[in-house]
Formats: sequence, C-alpha cells, structure tokens
Amino acid sequence: MPSLGLMTLNVLAACDSVLIPATPEYLSVKGLELLLRTIFKLKKRINPNISFEGILLTMFEEKTNLSKNMFEMIEESYGEHIRVFDTKIPKSVKVGEANLQSKSIVDYMPTNKAAIAYQAFTKELINNGQK
Repeated sequence: MPSLGLMTLNVLAACDSVLIPATPEYLSVKGLELLLRTIFKLKKRINPNISFEGILLTMFEEKTNLSKNMFEMIEESYGEHIRVFDTKIPKSVKVGEANLQSKSIVDYMPTNKAAIAYQAFTKELINNGQK
C-alpha cells in the first residue's frame, strides 16, 4: 500500500535495496517524488547502504498519452540517477482476477500479457538491465 508510515520507514531502514513500482498517473508520480525524498533522507541518516534496483511501471496502457507522458516524466526526472526499467507491466483485468484467486498472474494465466511482462521484467532485473 502506498504509505510512508512507520512500518515503511522501518523496512527502508533495514533493507539493502528498493524496487519501486509506480503507476503512470500524475498522483503516483508526485508520490514517487515524496518517497524518493524520504529514501534519500533515510540513506543519509540511518541506512547508508540502501541502493535502488529501479522504478518499475505497472498498470501501463501503451495506447494512452497519459501513460506515455508519465513514463517520459519519470525518465526525465529520475532516469539519470535511478534505473527506470524498460519493461512496463501492462494493465490487465486478469491481474485482479488472479488476486481474487490468491494466485500470481503467472500461475493464474501464464499467457496473459501482464504475466509475460513480469517474466520479462524478472529477466531484465536478473541480467542487470539487459533484456
């Protein structure tokens, strides 16, 4: 859940690295700014070893200008310092159905576009940015 409460702060204080999922919407991008500011403060004061795996766009709709514009905004604002993954997880109703069944999308429907994208993202993450 998007929150900068005590639990999130404690997790950030104890972790080695962070992977930041973000939706391509204006308020999500503004929240990303606050989250990054908080992480940098924690890095400076409490956990100097924290690193960024990168920013992963989820619920991405390739055909909408909003998704494209928000991706560009994230890339321009943070791409120089934090990796923005090439893989984008597309929006899919099947992800919600999988959640309802208490399954991952890969288990629920491995041929779904979101499942395929999550598998591509996993490869990109493991291969350090190489698809």
